[in-house]
Amino acid sequence: MSKGQECPHCGKLTYHDRHSHRLCTSCGYIGWEWARPVTGMGPGPGNTCPWCGQMTLHDIVALPDGHVVRRCATCNYTAIEPPET
Repeated sequence: MSKGQECPHCGKLTYHDRHSHRLCTSCGYIGWEWARPVTGMGPGPGNTCPWCGQMTLHDIVALPDGHVVRRCATCNYTAIEPPET
């Protein structure tokens, strides 16, 4: 894999751009800039955003424990949803 930026958590050069977030492939650290647009989500609408009401709420990353990070492409609303039971 190509060299990434320095991870703010582990300090390794494995912090990679994943369009709407950054992911460290060494330690699993995830981050994103607040105003960075949601991109690379593929065709079709997302779910309805509870903040702005637009159908632009997309899954950004699924965590190993089942939590899902979701972001709105319209207003940048961000949510971390617990695993479905």
